[in-house]
Amino acid sequence: MRSTSPSPAPVPARPTAGGPPPRRLVLRGAGAGGAALVLALVGGCRLRLGTGAPESLPSPPAAEEARDQLARRAVLIASTADVVADGGSMDAAGPAQGLASAARTQLQALGGVWEPWASESPAADPDRPTTSPAATASPGATVHDLVTALTEGATQASTVARESSEATAARLYASLGVAWLLGTAALDAQAAEISGRSPSSLTDPLPDGVLEAYDAVRYALQEVAARAEGDERARALADAQYAAGIVSASLALGGQDGRLSAYAAPTRADDGASSDVTWAREAWSTVMGAELVAVAADGGQATSGAVDAAAAAGLRARAWGAAVDEALPGYTSA
Repeated sequence: MRSTSPSPAPVPARPTAGGPPPRRLVLRGAGAGGAALVLALVGGCRLRLGTGAPESLPSPPAAEEARDQLARRAVLIASTADVVADGGSMDAAGPAQGLASAARTQLQALGGVWEPWASESPAADPDRPTTSPAATASPGATVHDLVTALTEGATQASTVARESSEATAARLYASLGVAWLLGTAALDAQAAEISGRSPSSLTDPLPDGVLEAYDAVRYALQEVAARAEGDERARALADAQYAAGIVSASLALGGQDGRLSAYAAPTRADDGASSDVTWAREAWSTVMGAELVAVAADGGQATSGAVDAAAAAGLRARAWGAAVDEALPGYTSA
């Protein structure tokens, strides 16, 4: 006699934010015991027992939804950059190729786009709901479309970072915001709204590590300017003055003065660069990293400011010829 007991539906798992989706757990069983176990695990998810198909997809938590939206943005940026690299101008092809590769690295770091089932929905079960596919570029996508995807992504990542309740995830999302701001600047400097820190707008002293990084820049660029000439001297003086203003404003607001008592130059120069240029590159790269390391959970406006400041430091490092990571600049999970 064929059993009349309902067969419970597969239980979709949810990937954790900031990491790769976990292995999906599928439970099979018959009878009241199996059904009770499934109901206990899925809690409030609406399942239609007896048919094997759910009435609706499970709703991921807010943190997972935010991570998924950033992953979908990375897919869009990668596909748009591919189109631009293949059919755009020669000037845009190189940067677009780098952005496409970086976006794939970003997608991997985010754990990919959220999938509700262990495998694709069976063709024999057309009633089983699925998620919308990630948006990709049209065949005629332009540099303007890529810039739009990057600028919107930078705003999106900064917002998610400031609202994240987990510090490591907040730093990852902040790094994405910096990467997409720098990607915008590489294609269209006018489209990138990057102002950096302003001494007059500081309301709280900088964290010790950030203060030390700016003070190290001040010292390094003053040393560089003393030996440089022409445009290089002018850039060094401007950078030193900018960093000095931030340091002075932070110290005036109080807080612990954790500045270093000595500032060592690099022990070796970058290939093809002088020791002074190498010093300038490393000093600004250190500022970028320090800004992102200081990003904390539920950081609010402070996180948005750190993203902008890190991007500004990245631009200054690039102006000295530094090779700033295109995918996850300054990111560390520690």
